[in-house]
Formats: sequence, C-alpha cells, structure tokens
Amino acid sequence: MPSTSPRLEEIVVQSSRYTLVTETTSSHVLLTQEQIKNTPRLADETLRATQRLPGTAADGFSSLGYVRGGDINETAIVLDGLRLYEPFHLKDFLSPVSLLDSRLIEGIEFYSGGFPAPYGDRMSAVIDATTVRPGQPRYYELGLSLFHLSAMAAHEFADGRGHVLLSGRRGNAGDLAQFSEKDFGRPHYSDGFGRVDYQFNDRTRGTAQMLVSSDSITAFKGSGAQRAVAEYRNVYAWGTLQHEWSDSTATRLIVSYTDLSNERYGTVDEPGHRFGEVIDDRLFHVIGVKLDTSISMSALKHRWGVEVQRLWGRYDYALDLDVEPDFPFPGSPGFQQFRALAPQPKGYETSAYWDARFDLDKRWTVQAGIRVDRQTYDDWEHWEGSDENWSPRLAVLYRLDSHTQLRASWGRFFQPQGINELQVEDGIDRFYPAQRADHMIVSLDRELEWGADLRIELYRKRYTRLHPRFENLFDPLVLFPEAEFDRVSVASGAARAEGIELFLNFHQQDSWSGWLGYTWARVEDHVEGMNVPRSWDQRHTVNLGLVWSKGPWSATLAYLYHTGWPATQFSLSDGVDGPSLVTDKRNRDRLQFYSTLDFRLTRTFGLPRGALDVFVEATNALSRKNPCCIQYTIAEAADGSLEYSRKVDSWLPLVPSLGVLWRY
Repeated sequence: MPSTSPRLEEIVVQSSRYTLVTETTSSHVLLTQEQIKNTPRLADETLRATQRLPGTAADGFSSLGYVRGGDINETAIVLDGLRLYEPFHLKDFLSPVSLLDSRLIEGIEFYSGGFPAPYGDRMSAVIDATTVRPGQPRYYELGLSLFHLSAMAAHEFADGRGHVLLSGRRGNAGDLAQFSEKDFGRPHYSDGFGRVDYQFNDRTRGTAQMLVSSDSITAFKGSGAQRAVAEYRNVYAWGTLQHEWSDSTATRLIVSYTDLSNERYGTVDEPGHRFGEVIDDRLFHVIGVKLDTSISMSALKHRWGVEVQRLWGRYDYALDLDVEPDFPFPGSPGFQQFRALAPQPKGYETSAYWDARFDLDKRWTVQAGIRVDRQTYDDWEHWEGSDENWSPRLAVLYRLDSHTQLRASWGRFFQPQGINELQVEDGIDRFYPAQRADHMIVSLDRELEWGADLRIELYRKRYTRLHPRFENLFDPLVLFPEAEFDRVSVASGAARAEGIELFLNFHQQDSWSGWLGYTWARVEDHVEGMNVPRSWDQRHTVNLGLVWSKGPWSATLAYLYHTGWPATQFSLSDGVDGPSLVTDKRNRDRLQFYSTLDFRLTRTFGLPRGALDVFVEATNALSRKNPCCIQYTIAEAADGSLEYSRKVDSWLPLVPSLGVLWRY
C-alpha cells in the first residue's frame, strides 16, 4: 500500500507513470484538468481517462480496464493515501461507475507497471488519486446530467487555517445495461465525501475524511426467468496527521477504518430446464495504521514506512440448483447442486518498505527499494498463505540530452488474496498463497521540437504462483455466473504478458492539442503445457484524441480501436454421463474488432454569480455493434445429431448524454 506524502522532487525515475487531472504544469502531465473535464467519459467516470492510456484493455462499459494483461483486481485504487477495497457501484454487474466522483478528483498518478516500493498489495497497476482543494475561501457546485445529480461545497474557517469540503452524488440515469438488455432492470446508487483540514501550525496539518456509498438494484434477464436483487454499502473513514520536522524531513500518520457490506439474492426459474436460488451475504471490516517518513539530503532522498491492518470477514453463501434432464444439452442427465459456505476469516496484514533515490551525476539517477509483506489469519483452518513476501524494486534514469531520457526498471510484485476475495461462489473455502509478477520495462522519452512528447516502452511481465480463477466461456453478462453451464476454472499457475507501446502527446498549439497511441501486446496463460490467450488479450490497439478549445468553447473527439478479444467455439464431446462442453480449445477463436468514436462539446457561460458549463456528449457516436458475448441455441436434428446456432451480442450502442454544471 502506498505512501504518497510528502512527495519527492519532481524527477520521474520510474517507467510507466502517467499524471492526469492536475493543475501542475510539467513534462509528464498527459492531460490537464480542463482537458480531462472535457474528455468524453461514459457517466462522467473518472477512471475511464486511464483507458485512453497505452496498455489498458477496456470493454466500453466497466469503469476499470485490464492493465498490461493483468486481471481487473490486479489494480490498486488509492484515494488521499488510503487503499480502497471494491470502490465501485454495482460491483456484481461489471462495475460501471466508481466512487471517485469526477468533480472530486484533482490529480491522478497512474502506474501501468514498475511502481516503486511504497506501493504493494497488487501486482499490475496503481491508480493514486488526490481530492480537490478549491483555492478560494468559498466554493460551490451544482450539477445535473443524464447520469447524475451532484453537489459540492467548500468553505474556510478559523481565519483560513481550516477547510471543509462536502460532496454528494446520486445516480439518476437508470440502469446503464438497459441499452444492451432491455429487461435488465434499474439500479439506484449514491455516494458522498467529506473532508476537514486544519493547519495546527506552520509544520503540522491534520485531516479527517470519509467516503460512503449505497447501492440497490433489482435486475431481470430472459423476460424475468432470472431475477437478482443486490444491495451494497461502503464506508471509508480515515484521519491523517502530517508533520514537517525540518525543511528536509517529514512524517505522515494515517489511521483508517473500512466497512463493506455486500448482499445478493436471486432466483432462476426456467420451467423444464432449471430452477435455483442464490443467497450471498458478505461483511468486511478493516482497521489500519500507517506511518511514512521521508528525508531529503542533497543528492539522496529516502522514504520508509510501516503499516498494520486488522481484518475481519464474514461470508454466508448458499446455492440451491435443480437442473432437469436434457439441459443444457440434449442427452444431459439431470442433477441437483447444493453449496453452502459460511467462513469467518480474521487476521492481520503487515508491511514495511524502504525506498531511496540517488542522483549519481547530471545524467544518472537510480531509485531502489524493497518492501516486505506478511499476511496471517488467526486460527483459520483453511489458511495456506505464505509468511513473508520480499519485493525488491530498481529503476534507472539516464539523460541522453536535455530532450531525451532513457529509463529501465525491474521489480517483483506480490498480490495476496484479500480478505474480501474468497471465491465462495465457486466452492472455494481457502485462501491461496500470494501471487507473484516480475516486471521488466525499458522506455524512451523524447521532447520533439514541434510541440509533442514521444514515449516508447517495451515491457515483459512474468506471472507465477497464480491461483485458479473462474470465467464464463461465452457470456459475461449474466446475473449468476456461478450457475451457468459455461463456467470453467482456469488453473494456469503461470502466465506471461509482453508488449510495445508508442504514445505521442501533442501540446496545445493555438487552440489544438491531442494524443495518438499504438500498442502491440500479448498475454497468455500457461495451461497444461500450452499457451492460451487470456480472455482480454488485445494484440493491436489504436487510441486517438483531438482537443479544440477557444474562448468559452471546448470540443474533444476520441477514437479507440482494438482487435477482437479471444472467444471459444462451441464444441461437445460424448461421455459416459452424456455430452459435455469441450474446454481444451478455450480462447482459440476471436471476436470481431472493437471500435468506438466518442465526442464531447462544452460551452461555458459567464453569470452574474459564477459560471455555467453546458455539455453534450455521445459514447459510440456511430452506434457500432461491438461484440461482447456469444449465445448458443441447441436443438436435436432428425438424425439424432446436435445442431446449434450462434448469436453474438454487443456492448453499448450510441449512448447520448447532456448536462449542466453551475460553479460559483
């Protein structure tokens, strides 16, 4: 977990680091806060900005993408120094919206790999966000769009030594998934954030923060044959004390409490085929203490820190499924499945790190660090985790000239299974040892004379000690993935991801700016002696953006293309117990390519009090049918053979949006 304050001098040694949504002007800033605000993002989702970056594979619906071949749960999300668990609305429905309100976020540091030793717990990427701090004594916002109703207020007190920020948001767009599933239902969700800052003296500052959310949804599929009801609640509360012992030494202490509640209930009622019921209740509590210190000594900069967390979890899961004969295939025997698990794990997670940056001379800078993580669960009979995981990190920066920088980094990253990640829905009642990934990255940055920055990166990531994951071969848009016939276990143990990324960032010239990116990538699991592409393997990606701003007007046009994701052709084998699905050729086919053109147009009106932003936006403006999933209809022919027809469903069609924001 991260240590982000105080920050070192702005010399970027790590590869694969991007800065978004910030007021700071520096060479590594990809998009300014104003550009991000005017970039098309479905549901004004902050994290979608990272999907414009190299190495991210996105489906156009989920708020978080797959980074450099890693699963979605391999990305850590941090807000003002606190690691957030499951910070998404509608978590069991592809997480279309995060808890990070776009108006609340001032800056994002995005690491797509090779992140330094202060960060741990995840093994692919880090999204480190900071909340906004308005510069005026009083500031207010009211916003209304197709997707959200929002409000924010900021106020100073105690002669400017104290500052209060309150923010709230309510979803009012209905169910985003209804664009692809007409009978999918309608969700309700809301979130709120509060922060109080107080400057005790010139060297000491305290902050108290809270982030809360509440969700409820009733969803349908198959004209009501499947029904799901889910409720979620998130509470994050943390206090921060920062003290500068001198101009070169500073310490930060964070005390935190996290409370998560997930409830899911549903039924499947398909007469003549199957009937079932799912009850899934989960509750988690985390109490944490984290201490970070930094010291700057001329050419040597140190950071070190420790963290201790106490965790409690409670699962209550039951699946009762009755499947009739001849389902899902003619000739299939009927069966009953009952699964009930109620584990209550509890324990500790501890970590410590040391990180240092050495300026060897004017050309060479080295950053090295190491961290150790330990995870234990008290008296937990199914605990298989390892005692300690040591993670060395090394990054080197070499300045070829005043416009060109060469970077290289290597690091080892461990990802223990979180207390909230026990796979009870698939019958798993034990925690696995921490997974491991080794990153190797080489990058070249060049400031071009004609007002652009070029970045070229080569990376290779080797996975080992992977624990099984579960996927649905054909259709990810189902209400109860664990009850579907195409649910399979992927037990690879090892995998490899590699790629080449090219990115051009065009600085603003007159009224124009933009970006152009291309990525070649490959990620494969090693399964039973074969290399099998992961379901989000994305070989070729092109990302293009064009931004125009003049006076009160701003317009952004963004285009994304990537090759189709792997898919599995339907195939049956004859067995003693009837026909069964053949899975040894998983992901040997590919869906058609993905392509979307998005735009956003904003006009700002000056008012006697404040300003009014009015925008219109379209996601997938050409309404292209981007394939997402496959459905098969099976029948028995006259000669007794099985015939099946294939139907490919799509992600979202054209999704328009409009809204207003009053700032005063």
